[in-house]
Amino acid sequence: MAQIKATIRTEVGKEKVRKLRRAGQLPAVMYGHGDPSILLTLTTSDFHRLLKELRGRTPIVDLEIDGQGVTRCVIKTIQRNPINGEFLHVDFQKVHPEEKITMHVPVVLHGTAEGVKQGGMLEILLREIPVRATIDRIPEHIDIDITNLKMGHSIHIADLHYEGVEFALPPDSAIVTILTPRKLAAAVEAAAPAAEAPTEPEVIKEKKKEAAESEEEKEKGKPAEEKEKGKEKEKKE
Repeated sequence: MAQIKATIRTEVGKEKVRKLRRAGQLPAVMYGHGDPSILLTLTTSDFHRLLKELRGRTPIVDLEIDGQGVTRCVIKTIQRNPINGEFLHVDFQKVHPEEKITMHVPVVLHGTAEGVKQGGMLEILLREIPVRATIDRIPEHIDIDITNLKMGHSIHIADLHYEGVEFALPPDSAIVTILTPRKLAAAVEAAAPAAEAPTEPEVIKEKKKEAAESEEEKEKGKPAEEKEKGKEKEKKE
């Protein structure tokens, strides 16, 4: 389990917090259900290291606070400076051991699928899976061995087995599949944009419009007698 040290912070106010950041310290807070919030300070470099360690894993950490021992927490929010990306503040949520929480757990694939060696293509449908469990049961990541996955076959939620973990997706939800060449071709064809019907040049449209208007003007300018003769002629024809 990833771990980081913190000290209790007494400084409050924008200017004092800025001073902390300039000194390489990162303001933070830890809160929980009904428990008083605790203001904390972390070393910014330690937090950078922690995030690298958590890459591809659930953001669950053991927070070691001076004088209070270790508390298992979830990194809930990280605030950054929108201009330079520097860390501004971190929120830790304390989770009670018996409390069930829902978290998105990253999927980690192992091996090379048999179906890929046969010419199929690996398609990852779920890169994270929502799970519900007590914090000590939530895995850091979900490991899936795809070595024996054949062409046209898939691995589903129902194929996962983690004790004490509930998956918040239907059992038949596919996580990873091997597309056959035929399905791959169909998927590529479906993704291709449909050819658009050629549009009539604006100039031609304009000429048609002008011609129609001219014909209408001519019709309006004819004497009533000529119009009637024209209509009778059309009937005879």
